[in-house]
Amino acid sequence: MTRQTRRDPGTFTAEQRTEYESLLRSRKPRPDGTIGGPFDPWLLNPEMSHRLRGLGGMLWERTSLDRGLVELAISITGRVWEANVEWASHAPRAVEYGVPQAVMDDVYAGRRPNGTPEQVLVYDVCMAMHIDHRLSRPLYESATAAFGERGLAEIMAAIGYYVLVSMTLNAFEVEVAPGTPVPFAREP
Repeated sequence: MTRQTRRDPGTFTAEQRTEYESLLRSRKPRPDGTIGGPFDPWLLNPEMSHRLRGLGGMLWERTSLDRGLVELAISITGRVWEANVEWASHAPRAVEYGVPQAVMDDVYAGRRPNGTPEQVLVYDVCMAMHIDHRLSRPLYESATAAFGERGLAEIMAAIGYYVLVSMTLNAFEVEVAPGTPVPFAREP
């Protein structure tokens, strides 16, 4: 059960209702009217929700990077933050977009994956930023050689955005969809 107080969509402000209806164009509500993911907490501030969803949509659909690499970066972030919904949502998409299951198994286990050079580089870049909060000069040079400066900027935006998503999910203890295994069990 999420920590967030359940709200009846009929009680939303006009601005929340507009944002909620915009969400319904791309997401099916649950029987209780909630959306899931970070969206219910974000709806508390409809302008914030609108702006964050816009950034998320751009990062999800319109980067210069291979979609599988973006999903890998998102999944790495979900793993670092032990964000159940994040991992459950994006790890399967990484596989769908061409990242081998063995790479995802390594990421889940906290191991540097044995994937393509680009997959390993995405892992190294993400982990350097999550753990060391910076890139060494050689790692920066490898990343810009492989992805260009634009691609590296997009990786930074993706992992930064999904840190925000992961923090929201964890703060509100948003649960995975019913019937979905919980990747990171926690003590009550």
